[in-house]
Amino acid sequence: MSLKTRRRVQPVRKIRFRSTSRMETGTVRRMRWEELFDDIEAQFDEQERVAAATDLVDLVRGERDQVGVVDRLRAHVNAVLALDLRDGSNRRGTLLDVGRDWLLLEGRSGLLVPTSAVLSVGGLSRQALKDEGKVGRRLRFGWVLRGLARDRTAVAIDFWPTGHLDGTIDQVGADHLDLAVHPPDVARRVGEVRQVRTIPFEAVAAISVR
Repeated sequence: MSLKTRRRVQPVRKIRFRSTSRMETGTVRRMRWEELFDDIEAQFDEQERVAAATDLVDLVRGERDQVGVVDRLRAHVNAVLALDLRDGSNRRGTLLDVGRDWLLLEGRSGLLVPTSAVLSVGGLSRQALKDEGKVGRRLRFGWVLRGLARDRTAVAIDFWPTGHLDGTIDQVGADHLDLAVHPPDVARRVGEVRQVRTIPFEAVAAISVR
């Protein structure tokens, strides 16, 4: 009787052992799948991070591609800048204002400089500011000169490469101005005008008001 009982018990023990082994194997397999899923998820997260960083870089680069030197200057109004101009001079002072294609630097009465005459600028950060839409800031260099001509304002013009003339702007064309040359300490009168010189905008380095 005891022998039969032993024979019956032995298979039961083997079944329990095998059942436990399958459970352990299944647990290991589930752990492997979870590790695989975690690994795949981590790879996707990394790919998304890289893609997002790439998109951000492309966006920044795209924005930088749209930034002009005038935008950079506009962000530095009231900052002290150093300008190298095409007439070989170096002008240093506080930036007072910036227009569409000109800037106004601090001086005895302000120094008007076309941006085309600027060879380099010292003192700029990476900041930039787009056009605020103010009418005065949208005016081109020629319109500013027409204002000086209308007011019969005496000016001093420095132009490329080393020229300098004093006088009054008589008229302004699309790309040039006519300057009635006369001594800086007198008003424009017929007897004081020595000659009338035509100066292309591209030759102008700086204009100051007398």
